[in-house]
Amino acid sequence: MVAIPTVVDTTLQAADAALEANARKSRPRPYIGMSAIGRPCDRALWYGFRWAKQPDFDAATLKRFDDGHRGEDLQAERLRMVSTIELLTVDPTTGQQFAYVDHGGHFRGHCDGLISGLIQAPRTRHVWEHKQTADKKQAQLNKSVIDHGEKGALAAWDETYYAQAQLYMAYSGTDRHYLTCSSPGGRHTVSVRTDLNTTDAERYRDRALRIIQSHEPPPRLSEKPEFYICKWCEFSDICHSDELPAPNCRSCCHATPELDGDGRWSCAHWCDDIPREHQSNGCINHVYLPALINYAVALASDPEHNLVRYKTNDGREFTTGTKPCVYSPDAPHYTSVELHALDPKLISDQRIELIRNEFGATIAKDASA
Repeated sequence: MVAIPTVVDTTLQAADAALEANARKSRPRPYIGMSAIGRPCDRALWYGFRWAKQPDFDAATLKRFDDGHRGEDLQAERLRMVSTIELLTVDPTTGQQFAYVDHGGHFRGHCDGLISGLIQAPRTRHVWEHKQTADKKQAQLNKSVIDHGEKGALAAWDETYYAQAQLYMAYSGTDRHYLTCSSPGGRHTVSVRTDLNTTDAERYRDRALRIIQSHEPPPRLSEKPEFYICKWCEFSDICHSDELPAPNCRSCCHATPELDGDGRWSCAHWCDDIPREHQSNGCINHVYLPALINYAVALASDPEHNLVRYKTNDGREFTTGTKPCVYSPDAPHYTSVELHALDPKLISDQRIELIRNEFGATIAKDASA
């Protein structure tokens, strides 16, 4: 059989590339979201909060996100066609989306709306959330209702959505939640209602605080990188391999998220607050949190000169931190930018060290990689 040639539309390819490029310009979320705190891995949430890696979504994923945003507006429009429904998607006191903030601004959520006048519960106000999912996941929600009853279905179906629901109820002072779930394009919609569980809401709130205050990564969900959740995690290489997060203020041992203020971070080195617009770059005095360097252990620190001495798992020593005036022959020094760019196998490589010492060269990532 003759192979059917693949027709490539270069215009659509360019549109997808532009969509992906535009998404890369967005800044990472500066807080832990109430929409994420129900995810299974504390460590992945901590990496996200510490900006260990900038999300890099492909065009197909970005289109699914866009479908979800558009689906929310479409479902709100359809609900408002019911004469008994009052649906608020904007907080009348702020003119913005309903927002809930805790833990000094490091934990935040934005609910889709508050709804009253449901025919099945006409006198009760509910938090409203809309989800746009694949047909298969929507079918799983229907099965969950059959297996667990309507009020127990959400927790059994998706803990991330359940945690979000519990927190939005708790923070809004509402004790009912109404979730609508549509297939792509809003062609078919189902719903479930859920009651407030104050114990669960407090558990998720406490989890967020524990992650925010942790100065090192929480335990791994699994020690096996092939475990299905780890395998598909965006932080898998940082967690299970030798990849280092990008050097920024949040991966630095000097930075601390403070609980007073509005998402405030402080720097122990500069003895000052860190403006949000500077946090993504760090400074020349960046020193990695030791627990982020999987291939080495810290031997000693020199706070006066902002240096830390390490030994790799196979016995090679190096220092990192502020660049010293003189190189040490027994332990080469690397700034955080250089460590991020350097393959750990090349630490102490004599040829590289010869070039660095002879020409004052620095190690940098290949921009084309």
